[in-house]
Amino acid sequence: MKKKSFLRLLLETIGYALLSNIFSLAVTIALAGFGIGDILMGVAAFCSVSIYLMFMFTAGHKDGETERKLLARKTIEKTEPGKWLKIGIIVWILVCLPCVALLIFHGSFIYLTFFRFMFSVMMALSLLFGSESNPFWTPFLFMGIYALTPVACRLGYYVGFFEKMTIDSIVYKKKKN
Repeated sequence: MKKKSFLRLLLETIGYALLSNIFSLAVTIALAGFGIGDILMGVAAFCSVSIYLMFMFTAGHKDGETERKLLARKTIEKTEPGKWLKIGIIVWILVCLPCVALLIFHGSFIYLTFFRFMFSVMMALSLLFGSESNPFWTPFLFMGIYALTPVACRLGYYVGFFEKMTIDSIVYKKKKN
């Protein structure tokens, strides 16, 4: 086990973002099979955004655990926790570029359909606002939801590095002396 480079962590996090899109697409299509209604699309939107944020959390959490173990073995001397804010911001910028294009091609049904399938995290939410077109302000909402990416990455790193919320700390509480 060794410390991963910034570029490798960035590429892994982008991979997690792509994987979350695949899972979100599966959830949205599975729930749409029951019928396209506002309640089911609301549930699908909540699940899709949760899946995305959990994948971003996992990316940071894995690195936090690794760095904690390396620090305990004295393989590394210090950590750089701010890197997860940088990685989160870079991933946020990358996923916001299509949202900006959605602003530019606002009336295009073809681009909206392309956007929904390529960024299926927002597919159910986009379908809630209309199947043919979305209101002008929806790309800002999408960018706002994606803005939680740096927070989820940094929180995952924090939880992994400081061993917060592990199964052992939840099940076996320490006795007070």
